[in-house]
Amino acid sequence: MDTQKQSMMSRRRFLQVTGLATSAAVLAACPAPAAAPAATDGDGGEMMEMKKLEAWSRMTDLAQESIKEIIDIYNEQNTMNVELEFVYIAQTQGSQADEKLLTAVAGGTPPALHYADRFTVPQFAHEGFFTNINEFAEAAGVTKELYYDFAWDETVYKGDIYALSFDTDTRALWYNMDIMSEAGVDPESPPTNLEELRAATEALTVRDNTGAVTRHGFNPIYDQAWLYTWGFGFGGTFQDGDRRITFAHPNNIAAMEFVKSFVDEIGVEDIDAMLAACAGGNCRGENDYFWTGQSAMTCSGNWKVAQHHRYKPDTNYGVVPMPGPDGPAPHASWAGGWSWAVPFGYDDVESAFDACFYLCGPEGQLKYNKDTFHIPTIKSAAQDPFFYEDPLHAVFMDLLPVSSARPPIPLGSKLWDLQVKAFRDEIPHGLKTPEEALTDIDEEINAGLEEIGFFS
Repeated sequence: MDTQKQSMMSRRRFLQVTGLATSAAVLAACPAPAAAPAATDGDGGEMMEMKKLEAWSRMTDLAQESIKEIIDIYNEQNTMNVELEFVYIAQTQGSQADEKLLTAVAGGTPPALHYADRFTVPQFAHEGFFTNINEFAEAAGVTKELYYDFAWDETVYKGDIYALSFDTDTRALWYNMDIMSEAGVDPESPPTNLEELRAATEALTVRDNTGAVTRHGFNPIYDQAWLYTWGFGFGGTFQDGDRRITFAHPNNIAAMEFVKSFVDEIGVEDIDAMLAACAGGNCRGENDYFWTGQSAMTCSGNWKVAQHHRYKPDTNYGVVPMPGPDGPAPHASWAGGWSWAVPFGYDDVESAFDACFYLCGPEGQLKYNKDTFHIPTIKSAAQDPFFYEDPLHAVFMDLLPVSSARPPIPLGSKLWDLQVKAFRDEIPHGLKTPEEALTDIDEEINAGLEEIGFFS
């Protein structure tokens, strides 16, 4: 099938599912092409061998299962004479650098698709590791209006499209209602402000006869309790109108001063012990401290709803917005998410985009997000009643309007690594004050952005 016919058919499917093609007149504008002749060996004989396309992803467990199933559906339906294959690529711990991808691109052997943490797309676009897919996206009917603004902005660099968004998420406070009841803490009155969070943490924490923590009430720097979580919760911002990074915003400093005092109350040694035990993915999936009961509360995302159904369906859990300094939420959260991109140098962008478009289109997004309890980034898909049926997941949906995203800059992964260092090492261990640590991030990143002409 030629490029024009393939684009027309893909666009027709995309518009139908997004709800934009609602009349016969609109559908008539995208007529279905005649069936393409079967591919042969050139002499009218056997079918040509399918071209293998690799889709690299770091996802495991439920997410990997769902992506593989979506790929199977695509392979049954696609007309490109290609076969897409899921390939697991381990992540470099504590970094978003995706070193294996960068090595493959530099060596001229990139995969057809790569699963990218969406906020890193501008960086990989700037560095020349992702392909500009404007031509194919426009032909397929992909426009900004279809997506949540933050999800779209993270896939665009200097006005060009370099990836298609796949899902999003928000963050809230999960709590084990059964542990609360056993500890004499009212599970119907979870924490709604910072003082209540501290009090519940102390009441739910269990220590052995040496004083070491055997059950954490809450760990303020574990799971999704990142610098962004606390900063947004305190009303901070991380980028100004001139696009400069503002980690040292006064509200972010106040948030980190609170976190430091919270860590000191619990004991930094016990915090470190938990993080060390969970290093390298040791607490992934059913081994998560929250599912094993070694942590009574945790800051995490909507994907945990799917894990709850699989790993602990008989345990009672609750979810509320993260407590903030101003009392009951919802007042803030932060939204992340993933995307699929075509790495630079791949020799068949047309076929790669077709697969990317299916994965990230309404059909692929709906299946993945329903399987894993994430949230579609195509706004019409996110309106599916499914995403509000589970009351736990409804909390995360309600947080979407008050959620912010990380700065989409061409130094995204470096910025992430610096905040990890500040948040989990420098600040909790007193190596730097919150103001010093956050100011250092601003100075290093803004100098780097200045150097590459980002502000011009």
